Amino acid sequence: MTNARDLYDGVNVAGYLRTESGVGAAARGYIRALRALDLPLSLHDLSTLTGNRSEDPTLHQFDHSHPYRLSLVCADVEPHFAIVSRLGPEFFRDHYSIGVWAWELTRFPAKWMDRFAYYDEIWVGTSFIANALAPVSPVPVVRIPPVLTPACSGSRARGRARLGVAPGEVVFLFIFDFHSHIERKNPLAVIDAFAAAFTPADPVRLVFKCVNAHSCPEGLAAMQERSQGHAVSIYDGYWPADEVRDLMAACDAYVSLHRSEGTGLTITDAMAQGKPVIATGWSGNMDLMSVGNSFPVEYDLVEIDKTVGPYGAGEVWAEPSVAHAAALLRNVFEHPDEAERRGQAARTEIAENYGEQGIARLIEQRLEGIRLAEELPKLRQDTWASFEEYQALGRRIRDHVAAALPRESTVIVVSKGDEALLPHDVCHAWHFPRTEDGKYAGSYPANSAEAIAHLESLRARGGEYLVFPRPSLWWLEHYVDFRHYLDARYRRLARGEDTCLIYDLEETHKW
Repeated sequence: MTNARDLYDGVNVAGYLRTESGVGAAARGYIRALRALDLPLSLHDLSTLTGNRSEDPTLHQFDHSHPYRLSLVCADVEPHFAIVSRLGPEFFRDHYSIGVWAWELTRFPAKWMDRFAYYDEIWVGTSFIANALAPVSPVPVVRIPPVLTPACSGSRARGRARLGVAPGEVVFLFIFDFHSHIERKNPLAVIDAFAAAFTPADPVRLVFKCVNAHSCPEGLAAMQERSQGHAVSIYDGYWPADEVRDLMAACDAYVSLHRSEGTGLTITDAMAQGKPVIATGWSGNMDLMSVGNSFPVEYDLVEIDKTVGPYGAGEVWAEPSVAHAAALLRNVFEHPDEAERRGQAARTEIAENYGEQGIARLIEQRLEGIRLAEELPKLRQDTWASFEEYQALGRRIRDHVAAALPRESTVIVVSKGDEALLPHDVCHAWHFPRTEDGKYAGSYPANSAEAIAHLESLRARGGEYLVFPRPSLWWLEHYVDFRHYLDARYRRLARGEDTCLIYDLEETHKW
């Protein structure tokens, strides 16, 4: 594959680069992959356009110029025009602009269709998002996930000490942002499943880590009321990144009974750290989850009865089964070995397919595709010229065979099934390989021995010459022993102006 730096000199990257949110984490994940490709980057932080805290310390040097022809914008779709205003129209003009978008429902909002006009293509993290966007998008939609492996892991001991849990206590965790809408994140169902699965005597605890509860005080109050009488702890407010990592390390399983996720980055965080995950078996998280590496929860698809933020009434999302979730919670508690096995399978899945090198390879492949797309007019011109040349090949083979061989000879042609390559009007022409009734066999020989045996069977039936049209000369490289056999036993005739190669099947060489 072409090296990424040979394709593009660098990338302008804009996004919520310091924001402590899923979109911010995704942007930082793409930057990790781009850096793995050794591409120069010009970074532009849009964190002030969000309502989330923006104190992530990963990136701290940002730029004002956008010198590279390729631009990547990883941000929410809704505030698009504020983003354009902040970056300036010149960030998009005369650049190949890629938007990284997330969406959580099966249909993309018609009111946002005008955003496509600013981009040359869209990258999405999961096939769920791609399936929502691709049918309506006027530009390519390409699944390029962010890097999902953790840059570093937390301390289980520190995390459990902060929670104050007993050594043998099993901790179930759910992390969410009230800005992402409590109706979609559905923490009340997690409480109900936990209450159904365990008695007060069981050594278990359910921990919620949330932010921005001030934006939905009635939702927080409902969680607190529903938790009464159960071992449920609710922690609201932003924690330093290392403390959040400690919290993930401290838990024994992760639970998400969401109604829809574009990707589900807290789910993937848990999977990446080998935690058994119990989560709704629908939407973007199912790109990564399976019954082999996690515990998908049964659900029904239901209509949204009341508009919630950007999620309109009448659209569809999942209603997870609280009863099934409760059974899975109990199963993880009672069968820790199986839970551990699935958690480790999840860790392997993330490490092998969603690490820096894996995502870097996907991006590099896509950059090569973009380069080819830019060269498409010339590629089309060259391809049609090649096709016209191929159409003329049959005529040139006919002329060469007529000049080089006795008329009415029996000629065996490596034809790929194309009748136009068989010079029927100047000789008896057979396909190679062919069936008993003379039709093209439809497949290549399995190996050289099979090719030799088939050739000799046709020679015994009267075949006098073997013809390789120019597009079939690869046979002589692929079937090496077949080539050696031909060169040792039969005489090559002169190639006709790079049209074809002919072997005279009368034995002229002796073993």
